[in-house]
Amino acid sequence: MFLEDRSLRSLSTKEALWVELVNYGYRLGDRILTKTNPNLYGSDVEELQELLSRLGFYSEPINGVFTKEVVSSVIKFQENKGLAIDGTVGLNTVDEIKRLIRPGFDTSLNEAIKTISPSFLSGNIGYSVSFNIPNIGNYKEQLVIYEKVKQLCLEKNILPSFASEAGEKVEEINVINYINNKQPTLFVSFKDSDDSFIEYFKGSFSESIIGKKISDSISSEYNIPSVGRSSNLLKSTKSVAVLVNGKFYQIDLLEKLLNSLLDGLNESLST
Repeated sequence: MFLEDRSLRSLSTKEALWVELVNYGYRLGDRILTKTNPNLYGSDVEELQELLSRLGFYSEPINGVFTKEVVSSVIKFQENKGLAIDGTVGLNTVDEIKRLIRPGFDTSLNEAIKTISPSFLSGNIGYSVSFNIPNIGNYKEQLVIYEKVKQLCLEKNILPSFASEAGEKVEEINVINYINNKQPTLFVSFKDSDDSFIEYFKGSFSESIIGKKISDSISSEYNIPSVGRSSNLLKSTKSVAVLVNGKFYQIDLLEKLLNSLLDGLNESLST
């Protein structure tokens, strides 16, 4: 699960695995975080991103990488709190961040931003949803699936788009880049799997409230597990995301599932 969540299945040596385990064993404050080349990364950076997001200073994907966007957020925080402004996260900055975190308050700025899409604000159409669909079967069968998804979305006043393409293999990084450029209200990724379950983003210190609501709704209706995970696809996309594992992309099951999922989106954003 560790290798899958971190997209590390291609690791070829025990030494490389050890490096990853060390980086993802850090807690915030265990080491000084500063901008380096290559970027520092690990669970302490992920924790920093989550906490800064909850405090309203960070709204980029929570990916565990100490990028220039994280540095800018740290500088804004330090400036706001009267700390030394250097973009480096030492003990003073860590203590101030943790002092301001309210126990039990796990809604982040990231999540608040995710609930609003440009199409929703325009008033022309309800929400926008992007899909990533596995290309199972021949090209003609794949096109039927895409057209069915479009039809169901438009019937519910929802604007569909696709991170995947019929007949084409799309790498995960390209899917993430597409979603982050498009920034739909919801991102739904289907995965061909013998086991049926649905995933939403859950980090160590925050979770996707809307993603969990939608995931739990599908879980209840289909009697399948709803699982909070921090896989790369969930944490690196700016939009609310759910990953649907199983055979639900098949045409005979797709209509019922999408009706439940899109109704769940409307309900989550109207309450």
